[in-house]
Amino acid sequence: MRQLSTFSAPREAGPLSTGLHALCCPLLVLAACNIDNTLRGQDEVAEEEVFVTETFEQASLPRIDVLWVVDSTASMAEEQLALGDAFPALAQSLGDAGLSFHLGVVTTEVDELDGGVLQGDPWIITSNTPDAASAFADAVAVGSSGDGPEAGLAAMKLALTEPNRGGANRGFRRADAALHVVVVSDDDDHSDAWLGDDPTAAALALLADEAAASGSPALFSAVIGAPETGCRGAGGQAQPGDRYAEVALASGGVVEDICQADLSAIATRMGELSQAFPTRFLLQSEPYNDAARVSVDGVRLDSGWSLEPSPPAVVFDEAPAPGAIIVVTYQLPPELQSEDGEGS
Repeated sequence: MRQLSTFSAPREAGPLSTGLHALCCPLLVLAACNIDNTLRGQDEVAEEEVFVTETFEQASLPRIDVLWVVDSTASMAEEQLALGDAFPALAQSLGDAGLSFHLGVVTTEVDELDGGVLQGDPWIITSNTPDAASAFADAVAVGSSGDGPEAGLAAMKLALTEPNRGGANRGFRRADAALHVVVVSDDDDHSDAWLGDDPTAAALALLADEAAASGSPALFSAVIGAPETGCRGAGGQAQPGDRYAEVALASGGVVEDICQADLSAIATRMGELSQAFPTRFLLQSEPYNDAARVSVDGVRLDSGWSLEPSPPAVVFDEAPAPGAIIVVTYQLPPELQSEDGEGS
């Protein structure tokens, strides 16, 4: 939740207070608040002071959207069954943490009209879905007739971008939820035709965009054949998933062995990894002179956070506590002051 207020104050009006306008006093009587105008990184303010105060509320429960990208080629029938059987472990891990979750499944085949489109009915499985275990098992049983290149990274992009994001997959991705993409495949990624010369960089850029937009982590994990060596399981030989592993490790995710007969432990691990509160809160504008004042639950913080310029955001070293009220005050850049000041 975000609240936004803008006000103008001459230098003589006196300093600005910690905690401020949504929490301190009405906008029309700010001069009576006995407030301190010093922002971290700025000792003096400009002659015309136009400030913005943004108020956020940390989520009371973590929100996570988990996108499963499942290989649909002939060698994957056993692994799909094992993944469906592992759902109780995944659900328990997510449920024990009190997570609000969305689960969706796409296939690694992207050269069809439904590439990147969520599978199953319902196609979004939530913490409130009746008989979610059966729904998940049905969704991950994507079949084994896929004959196109296994392009899990391209499938991820198709699922999370337009036209599918707001079309066939509408409602899956929530604006303030963390993202965890989990690919399950016995072959490496072959997304070059869709993602260009460097699919790894393209995938990481997409994850970075998701994290920036939501203010929450965006991870990628891989249940694959062991990098470099591969492995042999019930479904036969799994090829090394080197590219998937590279994306997983670079994004902060994990790499797990697809040749395990029981995937329950892997599902539990994925559930644990999906538990995260937002650390990044997007601002309406870049603070002038890279200066701001930040408080959490009325306590001013002079450390433990930083500003990012693009997109503008305050980023905490550690996530604020559930339900915490975060207040960020900063001066608008000069080119924006006149327009915003007139509407204050």
